Amino acid sequence: MSNYMKRNAILIDFKGSWNIGAYGLATDAYAIFGDGFRPKIIKESEEILRVPILIQNIMDEPIVGILAIGNSNGLILPPQSSEDEVKSLRRELDITIEKVSLRNYDNALGNLLLVNDKYCLIHSDTAEKNKKQLEIIENTLDVEIISYDFTFTIIGTVAAMTNKGILVHPSMKDEEIDCLKNETGLRVGKGTVNMGSPYIRSSLIANTHGFLAGLKTTGLELQRIYEVLIS
Repeated sequence: MSNYMKRNAILIDFKGSWNIGAYGLATDAYAIFGDGFRPKIIKESEEILRVPILIQNIMDEPIVGILAIGNSNGLILPPQSSEDEVKSLRRELDITIEKVSLRNYDNALGNLLLVNDKYCLIHSDTAEKNKKQLEIIENTLDVEIISYDFTFTIIGTVAAMTNKGILVHPSMKDEEIDCLKNETGLRVGKGTVNMGSPYIRSSLIANTHGFLAGLKTTGLELQRIYEVLIS
């Protein structure tokens, strides 16, 4: 890893798993990690992301990157989140926090939605079935909803987005990439993680300051992530 990138990226695991994106989410104001990361990783991650990290399970599970979505303006939790979990997060975060259940999917918000501080990406089929829920998400996160007939319904799993760019699955079509560029004005590029995995968000926790990637992510993959999401 190059010296300049060392200030912006680290390789980590969660109890031996490379799919670290399932266990955390990051915004430009805060990050939330599920319980189970080693203290050394938490300390190093705070230095890279440059935001406070809250340790908080959701639905009594550490898979917060799958279950929740958030940005600097707000946080959306699945309806099965306990009141204790919601109260704990509200004590720590001065943002709007709401519960939302997406029809036909229930609680995998992080798999189905991709957000930054201005936009929320969602597959058009999911959007069509969840118009009322999207109004709550739009208001809570203060974002513009962008729906499109993406190749992948689980856009929150196959792509990662910061306020600077969007890194997408290698099989994403040119017209999808053009849509993202035109609608958001952000950089959009293809990439992989963990030695060729196309499920980018599953192995990545990122904000505009830096990113955390799964342990098997190669130097070339790290460089691509940095170019699209951070630089």
